[in-house]
Amino acid sequence: MTTFDSGEQKAQLSVVKHPVPYLRRGVCHVMFAFELGLSINLDEAAQRIKQNVERTKFRRSRREPRYFDYDPPPLRISQSGQQVNVGKFFTKPQADLTLFDFGACSVTYEIDISGPIVHLIELSNVIYNNAFLLEDARNRVLQLMEEMGETIARPKLCESVEDFSVYHLMEFDGEATALSLLEHHPREFARLLRAETEELGEEEVREAVSTRTSYGVQDCVVVDWNGAIFFGEDADDVKAVLEFCNVELLEMRFLDEQLDDYLTRAYEVLTVRKKGEADLNRVARLQVDSAILFEAVENALKLLGDQYLARVYSLASGKFHLPDWNSSIRRKLDTLDSIYQKLSDRASRRRSEVLEWVIILLILVEVVMGVLERS
Repeated sequence: MTTFDSGEQKAQLSVVKHPVPYLRRGVCHVMFAFELGLSINLDEAAQRIKQNVERTKFRRSRREPRYFDYDPPPLRISQSGQQVNVGKFFTKPQADLTLFDFGACSVTYEIDISGPIVHLIELSNVIYNNAFLLEDARNRVLQLMEEMGETIARPKLCESVEDFSVYHLMEFDGEATALSLLEHHPREFARLLRAETEELGEEEVREAVSTRTSYGVQDCVVVDWNGAIFFGEDADDVKAVLEFCNVELLEMRFLDEQLDDYLTRAYEVLTVRKKGEADLNRVARLQVDSAILFEAVENALKLLGDQYLARVYSLASGKFHLPDWNSSIRRKLDTLDSIYQKLSDRASRRRSEVLEWVIILLILVEVVMGVLERS
């Protein structure tokens, strides 16, 4: 007769009681964020674009105040095209492009998904840094930029890109709830979020699946740095918030790198070059451009009043370290402002010195004229 110790019995009971979940219906949303230029005139862009265009609004499937939304609402464009092969899956034959007035664009693909969680983990691994999908997204953005023309201020498609995946899991076999699935299969969902084919340690599993929130008893959103999982039916608003967070991360990275370059140039102006007003105007322009972009991104999404979406945004911003990026950018803006003040003070001193010399010369001329008249 074969005997088992208590640990083995618990393991066997666990396997029997909690089989690996099988997804019957779901959608994977793969997002890519790009930086197109300083800003976009969305009204003029809407008139130039030939595809289906609409202004994005939150669906408001819950009760919440009416004053929260995008400001201004971004532009959503549905582009048709061919299916893109992603491992054993295929994207739908279209992609959604979302344009933001501060010069960013998000490209989203949808992939119908089903099967065991291990099957989905394989998909997440294929999606991670997928060069073919990224190239298709970049080509779509370049085509759109050509259509928009001068509606983009200082157009330039930057090399930097941010990708993010949202796994919308709608229906599983059986009657398992989101919380029970997360409780009994945290390792599988952690690997899905992290796009890991190997087993993760306890700390990584806990870190990956612990950042979550719910609105009702049947839904739950789990947010990690590489992706998010949403259990439930209506995911539009949550997906929109996560899409914006991904775009915001790209903008923070772009602005941080831009400020590094601006500070180097401003420091050269302060310590090497001596051209007066031209240098002051150049630094002022750098300062204004950075401040405008920073404020535009910071104020683009108003979530005051919707506690649930505010929690989703807070969780995602924490995972993306947006507060840290925010603090870094503010410090660099303050440094740039300090350099501007030093240049301004130096220019003021030069103007004062010139004015003093002019006064001295005028007095000298008056003295000479007086001497000449007496003689």
